[in-house]
Amino acid sequence: MMRMIVIPCCVALLAISACAGREDVKSSYVGTASMNENQVTQLLNRQGYTDVTDLHENGPDWIGSANKDGQVVNFDIDKDGNIHTK
Repeated sequence: MMRMIVIPCCVALLAISACAGREDVKSSYVGTASMNENQVTQLLNRQGYTDVTDLHENGPDWIGSANKDGQVVNFDIDKDGNIHTK
């Protein structure tokens, strides 16, 4: 009889402790689709890109050219903020 009470109690305690350690984290990142040209330029500058030119939106992405490590590169920034060079 005692075993029938102890096992459900242990299961309940495990479930409660698992939930107590969970934290909902909200990111302040809103995606490049909601950024303006100046904000996208700042994002690029933080990643080491300089002299950004021809920056414009292409759907949810931003495309343009910039200097990176002494070379001119064309880039595409996807909606998640990933920079793809071409």
